[in-house]
Amino acid sequence: MLRQAVRGARWFQHVRPSIAPRRAFAAIAPRYLDFGGPNDKVTFYDQDAPGGKKKLIDPEAEDKEEREEIENELTKLRRELKELEEGPFSPNGAFIQSMPEEDRKIALEALRQYDEENPSELHLTLDDVFDQEFDDMLREEFEDLAMEQENWQDEARKQHKLDAIRSAQALRRAKTHPYAIKFGDSLRRLQQNLSDEKGNQELWKWYRRCKEAVPGFLTTVSKEAIDLVWKSQTTGDSGKITRSTHLQTLVKDSTSVGRSLTTPQILSYITALHDGGATNQALEQWEAYQAELSEKKEDLEEYWKLGVRLFAAEDNPQRAQDIALAFLANDPSRQPRVLIPVITAWGRLPGKEAEVKAWTLYLQLKTFLGTEMTMQDYDQVSIGLLTAGRLDTAVAIFKDMMVTGQDTANDSTALYKAALGVAGNLHASSIDEHAVNKVSLSALTVLPRQFQNRFFYASWMKKLIGMGEVDSAALVIELMYERGVKPDIKHLNGIIGGWLREGNAGARDKAERLGWAMIQRRIDAAWKRFQITAKAPQVQVTHQENNSRIPKFLQREVPSASIETFSILLLHYTRRGDDDMVKYLIKCLSDAQIQPNSYFINHLLYAELRKQDIRSLWSKFQAMSSTIRPDLETYACLWDCAKLQYDRGRTAFDSGFPTARQLYAYMIRWHSQLSPRGQKTAKAQFSKDLYDQIVRCFCLSKDIPGTLVALHSLWAVFGYAPDDITARLIVLQIARLAGVPTNTPKRRLRRLSSTPRSKENIGQVSRLLDMLGERKAAALQVHGLKLDQLDPHEKRQHQVEIMASLLRIVLSRTDELDPIRVEEKLAQAATDMQVEGLDLGSPLGVDDSQLL
Repeated sequence: MLRQAVRGARWFQHVRPSIAPRRAFAAIAPRYLDFGGPNDKVTFYDQDAPGGKKKLIDPEAEDKEEREEIENELTKLRRELKELEEGPFSPNGAFIQSMPEEDRKIALEALRQYDEENPSELHLTLDDVFDQEFDDMLREEFEDLAMEQENWQDEARKQHKLDAIRSAQALRRAKTHPYAIKFGDSLRRLQQNLSDEKGNQELWKWYRRCKEAVPGFLTTVSKEAIDLVWKSQTTGDSGKITRSTHLQTLVKDSTSVGRSLTTPQILSYITALHDGGATNQALEQWEAYQAELSEKKEDLEEYWKLGVRLFAAEDNPQRAQDIALAFLANDPSRQPRVLIPVITAWGRLPGKEAEVKAWTLYLQLKTFLGTEMTMQDYDQVSIGLLTAGRLDTAVAIFKDMMVTGQDTANDSTALYKAALGVAGNLHASSIDEHAVNKVSLSALTVLPRQFQNRFFYASWMKKLIGMGEVDSAALVIELMYERGVKPDIKHLNGIIGGWLREGNAGARDKAERLGWAMIQRRIDAAWKRFQITAKAPQVQVTHQENNSRIPKFLQREVPSASIETFSILLLHYTRRGDDDMVKYLIKCLSDAQIQPNSYFINHLLYAELRKQDIRSLWSKFQAMSSTIRPDLETYACLWDCAKLQYDRGRTAFDSGFPTARQLYAYMIRWHSQLSPRGQKTAKAQFSKDLYDQIVRCFCLSKDIPGTLVALHSLWAVFGYAPDDITARLIVLQIARLAGVPTNTPKRRLRRLSSTPRSKENIGQVSRLLDMLGERKAAALQVHGLKLDQLDPHEKRQHQVEIMASLLRIVLSRTDELDPIRVEEKLAQAATDMQVEGLDLGSPLGVDDSQLL
C-alpha cells in the first residue's frame, strides 16, 4: 500500500487532471522518507470520505498475506512430495489407514516381510526419475522467499519468486500426472530386468506419452532415467528399423534440452542408423563425432572398427581399408578381423582389380590370425564372396577351411609362398597386389583335383543350409554346373527344404518352382519309358508362377524328383491346409511311377489327424499298408488318433476304428515282422511320449486288463517302465472308474475330475499305491536289499511290478473276481494283443488282495 502511495505522489503530476487516485493517505510520503530515527513509529490512517471516521491501517498487510500464502503452498508441496516418496503402501498412507484394523495388520506384516526378503532391491523414486538438481533449486527459492521479510520494493525479485512458484507447481503437476506415474513404475520394473521385451515396449509407450502430454517433461526427467530408457531401446528383440527410430528420437530430445550423449550412446546411435538402412546418415554422424571422441580417448577401438564397417557397407572399401590397416599398424594386439567386411566390400565391386584386392586382404588376414583363424572367420569371408558372385575365390576359401590342419600344402598362403619362392614365415606386410598379379589369381585359387567331386560341394552346401544361408547353397549348385559336376538329387531336396523353412513368399516360390521342375523331369522320364507299351499322352504339371527372380540353375536340366521330393512338398502343402495341391501331388506321384513310402503315408495321416477325420485316416492307413510297410512314426500317428477316439469327452469318433487292444496287436504284429536290425532301430526310436500315449489310450478305454498287459509288454519289447507320469495316468483311470457313473454325458466328463468326490478317490488310490511301494520295499529288505542298491534295470522292473499289483487289486475288487478268473482275464487280454506267453508277473497274495 505504501509503495502505491509513494508511486502516486511521484507520478501524480504526469497524470491527467481528470483522473485522480482512488484512495489518498493522510500522511506526507516525502517527509516520512527523509526524517525519523530508528525508533520512530509512523501510523497510517485511511479516511473513506471527507468528514468520515479515520481507520487505522497496516501498510505491510498485503506482504504478510502474500508470505503466508507462499508458506502454505510450500508446506503443501513438501507434504505431497513426502507422500510420493513414501509410496502408496506406507504405514501412515491414506490407503493403509483406510483399511480395517485386522486387514491393516496383515498388510503391514506382509510389507515388512517383503522388505526383509528383498533388502538389496533397487527402488527408483520420483526424485530419481525427475531432476534432483532442479528440485533443490526450487526448494532454495521457496526457503528464500519464506524468509524474505523486506525488499518488497524490488519488483523484479518479486516476479522471480512468482516464477519460481509457477515452476514448482509445474513440477508438481509433472510428478503427479498419471502418465508420469506410469513412466516411473515402468522404470522401476525394468530396472530389475532389462531383457524384458514387453517392459521395454511399455516404458517407451509411457515415455512418448509423457513427452506429449506432460509440460516440461524433458527438462524435469533425470539423466539416470534417460539412460535407462536408452538401454531399454538398445537391447531386446525389437526390429532394426524400430530401434533406429527410437534412438533418433532420444538423440533429438537430449539435444533439445542441452544434454550430451555418452560415448557408448553415440556408438550405439550410429550403429542403429546403419542397421536401419541409413548408412549415409550414419557416416555423417561418424564424421561429425570424430573430433569429440578423439579428445575423449575412450572406446576409440570400437569407434574405428565401426567406421570400417560403415565405409565397407557404403561400397567404399579403399577408405575402409586405409582405416583398418592404420588401425592395425598403431597397435599389433588389435584384432585383424576388422578386415573381413573390407574383403566382402571389395568382392562386391566389379572388375579383376577389385577381386585381386579382396584376395590380397584375405591372405593378409590369414597371416595376421595364423592358427587363430576359426571356422566362423572362413564362413564369413566365403559366404560374403559367394553372395557377391565371386564363386572362384569363395570356393578357394572353403577349400582352405577343409584343409586346415590336414593338408597344409594346398593352403592358400602356402601356394602364395611357393609361387613367390618365399622361405620362412610370411609377413602380412609383404603381401601386396603386385605380387598377387604377378603370380596370377587363378593359380592361387585353383581347386585341387581331389576336391573336384560332388561330395566336396555337398559338404559345403550342407554347412550353408545348416547356417540358414540357403541362397548361398543354391549358388554352390550353380558353381557345380559351371565346373561340370552334376549335383545329386539329395542336394536339391536339401535346398527345397531349406527354402520352405525360411517361410517367406520369395523362398517358398523358389522351392516350389524347383520341386515341380524336378517332378516334371521325373514324369517325362516315366512317359518316355512307357509310351510304347502304354501309349499314354505326355503329362505336363501345372504350377502357379510369379515374376520373382529365381536362380540360374533352375533354367538348367535338373535331376528327376525322388519320393523325398514329393514328401517335402506334401509336408509343405499339408501344413498350409492346401487339400487341392495335396490331391494333385498324389496324382502326380502316380504319373511319375513312384511308389510312396512310409514317410509319405505318415504326412497324409497327420494331415487327416489335424482335421480330426478319424474315418478317413483309418481308411487311408488300411489302403496303403497293404502295399507299403509302416514304420514306428505311422503307429505314433495312429495312437495320437486313438486318443481322440477313446476320449469320451471329445466329439471325434468312428465305429470302424480299432479298439486299443486291436491297435496294439497291429503294432506288435508289425514289430515281429521286422528284421533283428529293424527291431533294434525301432527300439532306439521308441520314445517316452509314445509310451505315455499308449498307456493313456488304454486308460481312456477303461481297459484295466489291457493296461496291465501293455505295461508288461512295453517293458519286455521296448524297455520302457512306468514313472510318475504313468502312475498319474493310471491313478486317474482308477479314480474315474469309482467316481463316474456309466451313463455320464460327454459334456460332463471333464468337469467330474474336479469334484470333491473325484479328488477323494484320487487321494485314496494314491495312498494305496504308496502302501504297495512300501510293501515291495519291505520285501526287498527281507532279502537283504535296499531300493537304492538296485541297478537302473532292476529299479524299472520294480516299478512295473508295483503298477501291476495295483491294477490286479483294482481288477479283483471291481468285478469281485477270484484270483483264477483275474488271471484268465489277463490271459485273454494278452491273446487279443498278440503277446501270448508274456510273463505277467505273480498273482496277488492274501495281504495285497485286502488292501482295497
